[in-house]
Amino acid sequence: MWAMTPAAFQKRPRKPCAGPRNRGATGRLHGRTPEAQVMTETALRTRTNSVVYALMLLCFMILAERSLRYGFYELFFSGLTITALAAAGIAATLIRRHRQLQTRSHLLILVLMAIIILQAIAREPSLAFYWLYPMLMAAFLLLRVHQAAALCAAGLLLSLIAAWNLPPREQLTLAGTALLLAGGAGWFARHYHASARYVDTLTIVDPETGAYNERSLNETLSREISRSEATGHPLSLALLRIDHREELSGVYGEDALTGLSAAISRSLRTTIRAGDSHYHLGDGRFFLLLPFTPEEGLRVTAERVRRLLGESRWPTVESITASIGCTTRSPGETSADSLRQRCEKALGEAQRRGHDQVWHLGTQAHSISSTSRDSTSSRSKGSSISTSD
Repeated sequence: MWAMTPAAFQKRPRKPCAGPRNRGATGRLHGRTPEAQVMTETALRTRTNSVVYALMLLCFMILAERSLRYGFYELFFSGLTITALAAAGIAATLIRRHRQLQTRSHLLILVLMAIIILQAIAREPSLAFYWLYPMLMAAFLLLRVHQAAALCAAGLLLSLIAAWNLPPREQLTLAGTALLLAGGAGWFARHYHASARYVDTLTIVDPETGAYNERSLNETLSREISRSEATGHPLSLALLRIDHREELSGVYGEDALTGLSAAISRSLRTTIRAGDSHYHLGDGRFFLLLPFTPEEGLRVTAERVRRLLGESRWPTVESITASIGCTTRSPGETSADSLRQRCEKALGEAQRRGHDQVWHLGTQAHSISSTSRDSTSSRSKGSSISTSD
């Protein structure tokens, strides 16, 4: 077994915290966002799409009622049919709420609405042309921008053909109004879709450190395991934790450790390769995901990270050490939970043996090994190194 000496922890006088001010009981703890506050892109789109369909349902219900009151029975049935399609849109949105990035069902519903509106315009062009406006605005929110633009252009052109018997001046007025509404809706939709994508980015990035969060880790790890199984390339993982974090929190305060975690995240980002990624799990823990990295490369990377953390100067706390537990995926291993549990076990072993350690744990006992700061120094002096089975 390689030589191991625990890093001594010395308490220092309390210093002013360099991190952000306390956010109170409702703030984030260790950079983690409560699940109740998370708004994903699909959740935002589900809410928006439901509201759009509800407004269309209300609008065409009123138009149908007015048509019935004034004796336009064909327009009444057309409005009633569009109202039913809007209700179907609400149902489809709620049923497929986890697949709101797919727009085929919305496209089908809007095309059917457009056909019914065209038929109504052919019967009563001066009255039914206004029915086109709600559909034009809804299309840009429910569909992708290029789909909405194509549908609106086709709908407007066919509507002008269907309303050929209207005076040219009235046709130009109706068409100009429709173009202005479509242009405004397109401009708004462009910003809305960009904001929706940004909301999704916020849900996978820890705002305190800039690292990815645990939700992103769960998704990426499962994807990388599938890719590793399909291609046969190695996949390695490492879990690090700041040593003696509870004592550090008692001396310097939690806000100071938030700033420390952000500084560690920046250092990890510049240390790992471009294809690797790091994740902040809170409580001073970071997870490293290293695709295309065999066990030997994992050992080198983990040791480099350990030395970086131990030899760097950090805000407020000045110096720290970290324990790292790591493992490499075995062929045929497809469980993300088992890999994470092995990393947790390796980290616990590194901490149990004195902290400031790198401990690798494989599926077989003979693959267990460790490095420490003292063993690194002894190697440079030519001391013998051995591993335990």
